[in-house]
Amino acid sequence: VILLSTDPQSALHRYEQLFASHPIHEFRIPGRDLVVTAFAGFSVLSGSAEALAPFRDLRATVFVSPLKEIEELIVENGWTREGTLGPTVSMLARDPDGNLLEFVEDPAHEPRRL
Repeated sequence: VILLSTDPQSALHRYEQLFASHPIHEFRIPGRDLVVTAFAGFSVLSGSAEALAPFRDLRATVFVSPLKEIEELIVENGWTREGTLGPTVSMLARDPDGNLLEFVEDPAHEPRRL
């Protein structure tokens, strides 16, 4: 699950308090003014309102393998490709109901299907 925030310090404090846990990883997305802070089970995507605007509909990041196979499958099922969030092996796609998801190549896992 992806949660968006223009005030990362408040968001991180809020979720640390709510779930009694700390982030497990944090990184900047190269080429964008965005930071991902990962907790177990969800991530906070933070940046300015302008930097977050293209991703307002982003619901989740899904790790898949191989990405090419998933890309073919989702296109066959009515999804539309909408670019990428960062320079990693990823793809943004919108389902027929308008939900935006990011699919990320995860070479550490066995191939799986949606």
